[in-house]
Amino acid sequence: MPVLTTQVKKDKSLHREDSETQQRGSNTTAKVLLQSVTKTYANGTPALLNANLEVKKGEFLFITGPSGSGKSTLLKLLYGQELPTQGEVIVDECNVGDLRGDRLSLLRRRIGIVFQDYKLITQRTVAENVTFVLQAQGYTRKEIQRRLEPTLKLVGLLSKADCFPDQLSGGEQQRVSIARAIVGTPPLLLADEPTGNLDPDNSWQVIQILQKLNSFGATVIVTTHDEQLVRRCNHPVVQVRNGRLSRK
Repeated sequence: MPVLTTQVKKDKSLHREDSETQQRGSNTTAKVLLQSVTKTYANGTPALLNANLEVKKGEFLFITGPSGSGKSTLLKLLYGQELPTQGEVIVDECNVGDLRGDRLSLLRRRIGIVFQDYKLITQRTVAENVTFVLQAQGYTRKEIQRRLEPTLKLVGLLSKADCFPDQLSGGEQQRVSIARAIVGTPPLLLADEPTGNLDPDNSWQVIQILQKLNSFGATVIVTTHDEQLVRRCNHPVVQVRNGRLSRK
């Protein structure tokens, strides 16, 4: 599988961590490894067939393929929503299939997930949507506020902090989804068709934000069926077709 080496840069305002977090993060590797993975659903439908994939720390990888080809299933395997029928899924040196309960929750804290349909809480403001996960994880109010402003600034939504989702455009709602995924500074970011509901201009803006996060050191995996968008970027591409992975 293709490997992209990226020089890691620091955003001081977004990535300034306390000493404990720095010490914990200094030895981490956001690495993904699929070894002979097959996923078959209960009704007998195959989603992935003998899939092998290696994504190294700091890589930006596109996963392309038509709807129903297995792209979303692949991402679900990475954060443990689905389990492989055969083979092993390794994320951050952990076998995801072996994790349950608190151990799976701890891994998911190190993974940011961006969904195509945003999954925002309509009764909460932009700021509240972004900080909701941090509150659930027990971050202090001071730490939450320290993280919020630079995160909203990064996605261009600082002025919309007090707006509700129905007051935003589709592109803005997707950027809120990105902000929510990255406010905890996860080393691995998964984006499932993040531009699927957006026009070309907003799609490119979303990809530019993801590329910027990658330049800060995050490993980024993006599924898409937008071939034109993929061609516009200079990143490795893996195609999923009929459940099988191949390098493009």
